[in-house]
Amino acid sequence: MNRDETVEHMKKQLDDWNARIDEWEKQMHDAQANMKSRYEEQLNTLRRQREEGTSKLKEIQESSEAAWVDMSRGFEEAWKHLAEGFDKAWSEFRGKEDESK
Repeated sequence: MNRDETVEHMKKQLDDWNARIDEWEKQMHDAQANMKSRYEEQLNTLRRQREEGTSKLKEIQESSEAAWVDMSRGFEEAWKHLAEGFDKAWSEFRGKEDESK
């Protein structure tokens, strides 16, 4: 994947994460009081991961093409790890949501 494709992929992923976080925030506000703290904890994790993703996106956008070639292999692995962490936190949220029903 070249730099432009990677940036586009990251933007789409961040848009997806933003939509999920918005959904979670709405559901959190509707949750019972005892569930709110559990939602908030997971939501904070998702927010931190989103911010890390945003930071990585800016880093790539500001890099030169030559620098991108050098950093692309390590970056792709780091982004994969970040996406897996987000999905794991999202899955835990979905599990907690099912428990509250």
